[in-house]
Amino acid sequence: MGSLTERFNKPLPEWLWGEKQKFFMLIWQSKLMQACKRGDLDAMKVLMIRYWPFVDDFPEIIRKHQLRIFIREFLRHPVDSLFLLDTVTKVLEEIRGDEWYHRSLWLDTSNALGLDEKDLYRKEKFYGAPEPEVYKIMQKVGEPVSILGNGGYLSSTVLFRLAGVEIVAEGISVCLIREFEKISNSAARWFDVHIHHKDGMMSHEELVYRVAFALDDNLQKSESGSEYERDEKEAERRKKVVGVIGEVVDLFIEAGEVPY
Repeated sequence: MGSLTERFNKPLPEWLWGEKQKFFMLIWQSKLMQACKRGDLDAMKVLMIRYWPFVDDFPEIIRKHQLRIFIREFLRHPVDSLFLLDTVTKVLEEIRGDEWYHRSLWLDTSNALGLDEKDLYRKEKFYGAPEPEVYKIMQKVGEPVSILGNGGYLSSTVLFRLAGVEIVAEGISVCLIREFEKISNSAARWFDVHIHHKDGMMSHEELVYRVAFALDDNLQKSESGSEYERDEKEAERRKKVVGVIGEVVDLFIEAGEVPY
């Protein structure tokens, strides 16, 4: 099945990008996105307030995953994992650092809309429910991997959920950047950084995909059997990955559908 490094360097399945476009369409068609796209200032404020708890907590979620993934995979692959675990550590640390920066940009956008940080914390009751839907996102994305054995969540599951968060952030950004640019450059900066990536560098989303596929024995592309059997196994692999990412995307959309 190849070393973890060989797995990491394998081409990613083309269907990932087609599925991403489908997720974008679901995000763009949601009620909250449509209201923001119409330039509804109340809807824009709802966007900033409603997702703030997740934006605020996300760097800490990544820190916890970073540690548990390292321990789990080192125990599973004590010799073969060093290169990939170094990559995992660097990737997650970079993502975590970026998310701290993105958190500050979220505050800049909120300020441009007349909201300060106290407003974001104080108005959590704005969700309109004892257990706001956004906390379901935090719980799902924050569910830890199982360090010992194969029970619980695999590293790949957690990583695909992080990819789902990246997809949601980019989808929101592509949908709304023009409307926030009308307010100010600072208001649009959070959206801009989720659309434009550094030239010549692999995106966080792609890195997360590569690590997730490399670490999961059950997600290796089948190279044996008839063409029909290989297609069936690929369809099963696709269903598993899309199912994990889709849960996260659906939860973000669900949180946006709560009336305000």
